[in-house]
Amino acid sequence: MQSSSTLVVPIVLWGNKCPTHCISSILLSPNQNSAVTGSYDGQICLWHFRDGVFKATPTMLFVGHTKAVKCLAWMDRDATSFFSSSEAGEMCIWDLDDSSCKEATTSPYVHTSVQVHQLAGRRSSHLFCNGCYADVLVYEGFSLQLSFRLISKISSDWITSMIVMKPAAAPDDVVVGLTISGAMKVWTISQDFNGHGKEFLFENESKQLLVRSAWTLKSCPTLPRAMLIVSRKEWHIYDAGDFSQLCTTSAPEGVNWTSGDFLNTEQAVIYASNGSAYLYRLPSKPGFINAPSTGSVGNSHQYRQSPPKGTQNPAFLFGVLRVSSTAPLACEPTWTILRSKVEGGISSYPFHVRNYVFRGDARGRLSTWAVPEPSASDLGLLASKQEMPEYMPMETTVMDAEWDRLTRRLPGVIERAETVEDESAFKITASLFAPAQGRMFLGMEDGAIVMLPALQKLTSQFFIGKKASDAPVYRSLRGHEGKITALLYPHQDSARYDPGMLVSGGVDFTVRVWDLYQCQLQHTFVCQAGEILQLVTPPNGCNTRILSSICSIASDHSVALLSLKERKAVLMASRHVFPIQCVKWRPVDDFLLVQCTDGMVYVWQMETGHLDRVLQGGAAEEVMKAVDEDESRGVAEEIGGNATLQLLRAIKHRNMDAAKQAAKQGLKNLGGGSGGPAGTDGWNKAGFGHPLTIQPMRSNPLDQENHLLLFDVEALIYQLLMEENRTELPEAGRTTPLRTDVKLPDWKSSVIPGAASNSALTADSAKTQKHIAFATEGVSMAMEVAQLLMSVLYAWGLDPEMDKICVEKLGMLQPKQAVNYGLMSKSGYMTLLLPSSIHRRSIELPAPQERIREMVAAITRTHYSLSPTLTTVHLMALISMANTLMNIQNATFLSDYEKRRKLHKRLVRMDSKAVTSAGLPELTQGLGGYTQSEAAQTFVEHQAQIKQAWSQLTAMHCVLLSERLAQENFRPPDIELLLRRWQDRSMEIRTASQALMLSELRRMGGPGRRKLIERWAPYLPTFGENEKTAASDVRPPSATTAAPVDPANSEIGSNDDSEFEDLQNELYGAVNPNLPSVYSVEYRKKQSTAIILLGIIGAEFGNDAQSRPVANGKSVGVGEEAISVTDPMVRFVAKALSYIVVNTDERLQPFSSLRRSAVDLIGRGFTVWEPFLDVGQVLLALLKMTVDVEKPALTTSAGVPLSPSLDMARTTKQALEMIVSVRPPVFLTVINMEITRHNSLAISANTLNINLNNAIIVRAKDELLRILDLLINKHAQSVADLIVETVDIVCHCLDTGRIKSHGLFELFPSLNRFPMIAYCKQNRRIAVGSKKGGIFIYELRGMKVQSYGGHAQAVSACEFSPDGKHLATFSAREGKVLFWAIGATMFGLGSTQPRCVKTSKASVVAVQNWPDLRDAVEYKMAKLRWMNNKDVMCLLMNGKEERFSV
Repeated sequence: MQSSSTLVVPIVLWGNKCPTHCISSILLSPNQNSAVTGSYDGQICLWHFRDGVFKATPTMLFVGHTKAVKCLAWMDRDATSFFSSSEAGEMCIWDLDDSSCKEATTSPYVHTSVQVHQLAGRRSSHLFCNGCYADVLVYEGFSLQLSFRLISKISSDWITSMIVMKPAAAPDDVVVGLTISGAMKVWTISQDFNGHGKEFLFENESKQLLVRSAWTLKSCPTLPRAMLIVSRKEWHIYDAGDFSQLCTTSAPEGVNWTSGDFLNTEQAVIYASNGSAYLYRLPSKPGFINAPSTGSVGNSHQYRQSPPKGTQNPAFLFGVLRVSSTAPLACEPTWTILRSKVEGGISSYPFHVRNYVFRGDARGRLSTWAVPEPSASDLGLLASKQEMPEYMPMETTVMDAEWDRLTRRLPGVIERAETVEDESAFKITASLFAPAQGRMFLGMEDGAIVMLPALQKLTSQFFIGKKASDAPVYRSLRGHEGKITALLYPHQDSARYDPGMLVSGGVDFTVRVWDLYQCQLQHTFVCQAGEILQLVTPPNGCNTRILSSICSIASDHSVALLSLKERKAVLMASRHVFPIQCVKWRPVDDFLLVQCTDGMVYVWQMETGHLDRVLQGGAAEEVMKAVDEDESRGVAEEIGGNATLQLLRAIKHRNMDAAKQAAKQGLKNLGGGSGGPAGTDGWNKAGFGHPLTIQPMRSNPLDQENHLLLFDVEALIYQLLMEENRTELPEAGRTTPLRTDVKLPDWKSSVIPGAASNSALTADSAKTQKHIAFATEGVSMAMEVAQLLMSVLYAWGLDPEMDKICVEKLGMLQPKQAVNYGLMSKSGYMTLLLPSSIHRRSIELPAPQERIREMVAAITRTHYSLSPTLTTVHLMALISMANTLMNIQNATFLSDYEKRRKLHKRLVRMDSKAVTSAGLPELTQGLGGYTQSEAAQTFVEHQAQIKQAWSQLTAMHCVLLSERLAQENFRPPDIELLLRRWQDRSMEIRTASQALMLSELRRMGGPGRRKLIERWAPYLPTFGENEKTAASDVRPPSATTAAPVDPANSEIGSNDDSEFEDLQNELYGAVNPNLPSVYSVEYRKKQSTAIILLGIIGAEFGNDAQSRPVANGKSVGVGEEAISVTDPMVRFVAKALSYIVVNTDERLQPFSSLRRSAVDLIGRGFTVWEPFLDVGQVLLALLKMTVDVEKPALTTSAGVPLSPSLDMARTTKQALEMIVSVRPPVFLTVINMEITRHNSLAISANTLNINLNNAIIVRAKDELLRILDLLINKHAQSVADLIVETVDIVCHCLDTGRIKSHGLFELFPSLNRFPMIAYCKQNRRIAVGSKKGGIFIYELRGMKVQSYGGHAQAVSACEFSPDGKHLATFSAREGKVLFWAIGATMFGLGSTQPRCVKTSKASVVAVQNWPDLRDAVEYKMAKLRWMNNKDVMCLLMNGKEERFSV
């Protein structure tokens, strides 16, 4: 899912009108501080109650459901998360602490009621759902996967309502359901039933009741055996013990019941369709539920006697809950009850209050009543009166009123004057944003189309300090008679359309084509008899005639293809009986598929305009599904499948265009051309959207359009880097914007009535303005988007000095009012903040600086105290953008500086002869008239200041933000969300997330990290010595212990992770047969998170225990540290990381983000993991990953993320470099052992018939040489200590023939710095002196190695004589020079055994003897140089020279 992988920052622009919120369901929190309401339009609103009262304030809107939200339920007792379900089958779990959607799925079933219950013996909750299907479905509470079903053997029917309870005296759970036909069903769920291997459970009892069309089944909270059943005209009380009827009461005349609930054992409230609630007192007879002495329901034999014929046992009506408004509602109101745990009463009510009734209606109104509890005397007085008391709500909250309560009108996309009388004319009915042009097109209620520069409008609206000349210019197009209903800019969808063309549709049944160059009407299509609902463009792959057309969908159930080239309709599809639901394309067959709301699919031939067929039922669903699959695979542009079959199909339908395409495709297949990119590696580099997208948003078709700004951080980074790399020398006097694909029109004057005077141009000024610049002069559109985003996310008001630097040096803009943020969640669900008290305040200029600082500080405190996920996303976006701007030569948002910076960059790249004096004055402009050299120096200093400013901004938000905001005003970043970005495909976002992650772990301190470990330790898989685990080890976390699971028997299965998904989607672990399979899926997600999180803590903080601070003479305890090298948890983490890296199971994706993270963490914390790893196996696995990737260079275009395979190679190279840097001896020793093992195997390779050319140690020769070169440059002394092993590796990696022809030091120059290595071209030998005093002589012929002892201390230097017959070796510590005779037979065909022929005393070189050489490198103490074939000179580090002779 591409949307989940990108980092998106939403900002919502609410208008002055409140969005419609027709309440369909309501949910109250047990702690009485919040409420959740679902609407018929699919939105969910979160309300917060004020302290002590039930005055509600809407604070948050959850968006994502497409139909009415009918089910709401709390997932836990603390009311921190809730479940929602819509009529479209969409199910979600929302986290209120995080303000995001944690889980989402779509079910083919429509649920009307849901209850959350934790079954006996289970650690997690289950969702019991009933609705428009037979019986009961049970879902897992954390994954929303179907666990099992409760079905009926007898009279299976829809369940209208049910009760899930745990009897006090029984060990099992009981589910009681009521069918629509009045049958009562009872299921018993035993503790040993887990649903694994058994998908259904039959009922234990079934009985038909004397009830028809029952809507509600409720049980008394204090006496569960008493059950309330509400039907349309009656409500009943039944005994759950034997399903006997205890009480029946009919509805008043003209009233229909909808639902009801128990208030207590003596009272019930019944809800009516007229919007009122009726309070009843249950009959007071012996044995009824209000007699505590009986101990159960209906034990009295007298009460159970049948009443006289024609009579009932009615309850006593003692009150009605009504609202003052009598206006009819569009939908029936929804009701719920809150049982207060607080004793006491309300002063305005004379009765003792213990229950509250809430009602939500279609007007977004939330009403609250305090239910009275009358005494017996009060009931007697009420019985004597004929009038029934009516109670008005104690509190009423209307969403419209809360919206209007804002003292300042909310900013929309377009400003309106306060004095305009007809505000309906300025209602936005349609909108369209063209990102490439930066223009916003707004369709209005009066038929006008308003065009305005979106970035300039947003900048002037949100920030202070803008000049009057920077105000946006509005233009309008007029021609429609009535409101605009659809807008289309075809060039935005495909480059085949004219960039100066705009298409609009309205309620006047017309489709109009506009020329944006001249702002004139080009053509009007009048071919449909209904309001234009939508305008779309056909996909690529259609015939030429269709490609020049657009598709118009109207309210008269017609679809028209309008040719923009021929100016006529080429297809008119108008035989649809029901409204059109969607339109699909099948370019392969030249078909247009129209699906209506009744489920029927009409297939039209686009070329001929004939109706080919009409599909319905399963065939229609299969066809639409197949088209969706083709579009998802991207085959809409080419013919998929068998070309012969496509050709026959085209001939059958007489579609000549499709036949031509099929024939071309067949010839292409015969030629072997695939037509697609080869080796895409499952990843598309071109999949970047626009940095800023403005989408219209409204909950109801009658509402005014609000707008959502979506900042794509990854696309913005990509575009900034690409623009920086293609920066050209500015032309003289160039004022056109950098990001404009078409010539801007010479617009005529057009003023919007009611618009601000400084936002409109007169006719005279419009004549002289040839072009309208949608970007600031000298600044690209991407830079303006970055300026807008950075200015909104920056924490203003916390550091006055930093604020001044950001404004003056970086060009950021200070906000004048708070904005409403949004949050993207899983599967495209969003959370939008509603206007609150902070949005009522704004900065009115002129204002003192103290006032501005207090206001922006209040905005910042509110901003970063909303949600951990919101804090995480915003900080990642801010830090990644700051790093990007700092990396592109310290760019700023100041236009003058940007022009000088880009000019300076071009001048630096140009040849000195090309540097003319024409460009230099522009570079020195604004620098005080300095000379050219002084201007260049001043510019460099200015760049250093800008770089320091960006660094300070990054440090402030990454490290210091929690301190500046104080703990109570800061919601820290979410650790799990940062983990998902640990190996993000964008390097800038990856770096920001890693920096935030490490900063947050440091801020926690040792105790905080220890708590984090204890939380995630139960999910960590463990391994035995055989590196395998059993399935029994994978077990759910315990609520009482945080100890790791038993490593006795454990095994890990597949890792079915997906590319570019968040880390927790990567499954890891084995399925436990004792648990449901869906539970194992969720558990494997937790395992992935635990491995990476604990790996980060161990890699970065694992060595803390080795240097524990000492305070007051007492060392810090182990419990205060996060993790230590002696902690058993380190072993488990090391084994898990090693398994992911080393395992070659095909089910493990080789380039997944989980594997990349494991490789990265092994490199980061190699010193911690080393004691528990098979180092040789790990190093070989890392080398294999570097050579498995194909050979294209790792350098790509700036800003373009690496593909997963190249990213894996890059991460592996970095991990190897980190391992080599911290443990050079380990790397050299292990690789040398692997080479020795390989050489031993090569001796018998022919006998064993083994091909060693594909061995890792052979394929990774180039990588080994690269690492050795890096190691020699950084850790030369460590290499000198193991110089023999180093030469072994080099000789293995270099070709022997090339060494003979070119020489050792010419092929690998890094070895030339070690004087203890000598190579002779005459005898083709390599001599190496070891640290232990041995001399190793390599013969290139056959690569034979012989070792000789001669020195008692380390050999400092070796050198062959010019004729190759002698070898001189010198030990500085020993003070001895040895001469070796290296003989050879005639013509060099053989050799004699080297022998020592002379020993000479020399000066002893030691650091203690020469204090001035204390900092000298030991391996550079001495060198040997032959003067001739007999004499050699020893050059010491202190400058002395000694001569010796053979």
